[in-house]
Amino acid sequence: MTGPDPYCSMEAFIEQHQIDWMDDGVLCQFVTVMMTDDMCQHEPAICDLTAGQARDLAFGLLVMAEHADRLTRQREDER
Repeated sequence: MTGPDPYCSMEAFIEQHQIDWMDDGVLCQFVTVMMTDDMCQHEPAICDLTAGQARDLAFGLLVMAEHADRLTRQREDER
């Protein structure tokens, strides 16, 4: 990862005890996302996402990855 943030790796996982009841009374299993740095100098950034939020994030990342691939190919073709 680049930029001013010190985090360089990200992982997502499910812990069975990370559940909560939604406002409509439906049980929700969370997906935990954690970002860390290589040298463990900074506290990990951790958040719990609902399945829908995780799906939206994953879709957004796929869209951005496709766009980045197109830009890369375009720049290579311009050479």
